[in-house]
Amino acid sequence: MNIMVLIETMVVLFVIMLIGYILNKLGILRAESNDVLSELIVKVTGPVLVVSSVCSTNEMTDKNQIIKIFFIGILLYVVLITFSQIVIKLFCANDESKNIYSLMLVFTNTSFVGYPVLRALYGDYAIFASAILHMPFNVLIYSYGVYMIQNKGDSKRKFRIEDVLNVGVIAAIIALVIFLLGIEVPQTIQKILSMIGDITIPLSMMLIGSSLALIPIKYVFSNIKIYIVSFIKLIIMPLIAYFIANLFTSDSFIIAQLTIATALPAGSMIVMLTTQYKGNVKAASIGVFITTVLSVVTIPLMIYLLLT
Repeated sequence: MNIMVLIETMVVLFVIMLIGYILNKLGILRAESNDVLSELIVKVTGPVLVVSSVCSTNEMTDKNQIIKIFFIGILLYVVLITFSQIVIKLFCANDESKNIYSLMLVFTNTSFVGYPVLRALYGDYAIFASAILHMPFNVLIYSYGVYMIQNKGDSKRKFRIEDVLNVGVIAAIIALVIFLLGIEVPQTIQKILSMIGDITIPLSMMLIGSSLALIPIKYVFSNIKIYIVSFIKLIIMPLIAYFIANLFTSDSFIIAQLTIATALPAGSMIVMLTTQYKGNVKAASIGVFITTVLSVVTIPLMIYLLLT
């Protein structure tokens, strides 16, 4: 594969974040507009993107393999959540941002970074398979993710049914039903969903950049724990995933899916949700920014060392 394609993807992501940063400094984007954008992404464009991705790829053939990948995805997220809690207890037990660090280890940038990487390796089918592998993401980010964001510090906030029954989870359920029942979505509706969903990625990246503009630059370079978490996420986790996957399967496609899934930077939805639910936006924005910048080097490195 062409490593330059991966590097180009990372550079594009960085530039869009930089544009958001500049727009904030120019006064075009402000704290109030960040709140509006995050609500738009979390409640409208993000959920629409989830449904759109399944509608446009539901024509793929091997449902048995896809169902297998779906259950592997469930197991993957159980392991990721468990692993993240262990890491946080070891390195960040008393840190006020520990829940954000935990989410960084669980939820990755599967669409903007993951999809181009997988397409370069295996073509469009890998994108569909990845969407199924990460379907638990769509349920968990809007339930477990929201719960962790609102469970600030050492507070013992109880889990509520409202944390689960939100537009993001409903969108994930609709997407799964469409796939399993083989529902044919009319082309016109697909185009509408696609156009709305596609604005999620650039809006998310600009919002991250705008959020970073509100944070003193010294904090980006002085928070050692974020760099520790980033190293574990971008280097240690894909190594562990690769070797564990090799113990249970010889299928290079599944091994690659799991390795790449754990090598991606922290997901931009963490920033969207912390903004929407008044969480630690500073830690979330810096975590996504740092892991994204570092992944320009680490993703090609992991793929070169493990998958080529």
